[in-house]
Amino acid sequence: MERSFTLERPETYPEVRNDKLRFSIRVPPSWRSSRSFSGGGTYLTQFTSPALGADRSRQTVHASLTLTVEPLPADTTVDDFYNETVRKLGEAFKVLNHTPWNGGYSDVLWVETPMAVSRNKRFYRVAESRGYVVAFEARDDAYPRVVKWCDMIASTLKIGPEVGSR
Repeated sequence: MERSFTLERPETYPEVRNDKLRFSIRVPPSWRSSRSFSGGGTYLTQFTSPALGADRSRQTVHASLTLTVEPLPADTTVDDFYNETVRKLGEAFKVLNHTPWNGGYSDVLWVETPMAVSRNKRFYRVAESRGYVVAFEARDDAYPRVVKWCDMIASTLKIGPEVGSR
């Protein structure tokens, strides 16, 4: 069993890239793509983690990763984008931690609904009149098992001129 453990090396994760929307991100091969769609200029792609545990009914517990790209007016700053995005999330999303991150922001949020309690880690950036959000969500009890993985995956995000050309 000990030999099956490997160090996480984000630079070796497969690259998910979109040249039209000017982003790339590396996602571990164990995180499966679960959906992608676009409309009205907004693009969303989602991945699901491997099982992080099981609940009392023996259902597996997973985290999700969602990357959203949306068009912005040319003069939109990262502060404008962040404030509007948080406003749209609504009162159910409580910001626990807000820090600068890579020219944008990183937040940890606590979300309570009648059905579940979860934590989110969200990363916000802006480039070339587009807003980018990398959002991770996990049940509150599973969040500590995945948060470092979230940081590693988010660290691979490249946007706008960082993407370069192929």
